[in-house]
Amino acid sequence: MSVYELIDKISKLQSEGKDLIRLDIGQPDLPVPDAVKEATKKAIDEDKTRYTHSKGIPELREAVAALHGVDEKNVIITAGGKFPIYSVLQQAVGKTTIVRPCWGAYPLILNRFNKEFDVIDTRFEDSFAPSFESLDNASMVAINYPNNPTGVTIGKDQFKELSDYSNDNNATILSDEVYTKMAFTETTSITEYDCDYICIGSFSKTFSMTGYRLGYAIASEENIKSIQEMQQLSTTSPADFAQHAALAALDIIDDVSREISDFYKKRRDEALALLDDAGFEVVPSDGTFYLFPRIDGDSNTFAMKLLEGGVSVLPGSPFGPYDSHFRISLVTDQMEKAVRIMKETRDTL
Repeated sequence: MSVYELIDKISKLQSEGKDLIRLDIGQPDLPVPDAVKEATKKAIDEDKTRYTHSKGIPELREAVAALHGVDEKNVIITAGGKFPIYSVLQQAVGKTTIVRPCWGAYPLILNRFNKEFDVIDTRFEDSFAPSFESLDNASMVAINYPNNPTGVTIGKDQFKELSDYSNDNNATILSDEVYTKMAFTETTSITEYDCDYICIGSFSKTFSMTGYRLGYAIASEENIKSIQEMQQLSTTSPADFAQHAALAALDIIDDVSREISDFYKKRRDEALALLDDAGFEVVPSDGTFYLFPRIDGDSNTFAMKLLEGGVSVLPGSPFGPYDSHFRISLVTDQMEKAVRIMKETRDTL
């Protein structure tokens, strides 16, 4: 069963009234901040509901540029953070290298368009730390830190290594940084380095604005133009009112980042203690609301059996060759009950 079929099954069970503890879903369980809600209402009342420029409204491009210390010409606002990733990978030339475990959309997009790619597989025993020494003839390297599904991140030395590879090999670094503002430790951005990069950001995770479908990319003018052309041909432009709401979000980003990081760090610490007591192995995350525990068995079987017990998780296979892992999202206050059911389910396999 594919991950999409599993999610469809989870949704069907829930629509039929089954009581589920949803640990499979990748969205925060915190509400959209009040200031963002008010800005949304105000924008709609002011009829900001029409097409905008295909690169997004100037005010928001300028605000994102200021946040990252880049020029406005190097920013495009997009219909979700997924869209620019799709656009970039769909137009990839040459070989792309992806680091696993990774968000399953990367290889699915590359396979969809018959793009050449290879992988760097990280290991639980190494705390999922990647080695870039094996990079060979990659014209693009796709990374995601803090990582989905492990929550781990990398440091300045590894970003510098990627920057050097980019400059030495005329390669592009695609850096998916949508969880950066949910980090529990100091993080680095590819935008801090002088190389050819495409940095992806999103309002979905930090501000719980998943339904607003609003993201952005920071890149060279040439790469911005390629994404813009794809947006013109597909979604046309991001939603007008959502962009004005995002302006209000950026006004409070430091406070929200601190609050959401503290909130999910507390959840992480509680979950780590519960999982350890239940005998699950897990690498502590550096950010996000994800953990990627390991079991002695097949996580696909475990996930289906666990669903019968009222808990939904994602098996490790969509993220790479990680059939002994499963991803949980710390988006519930019922983690103690969930881990108890996990333990009981695992012990019956």
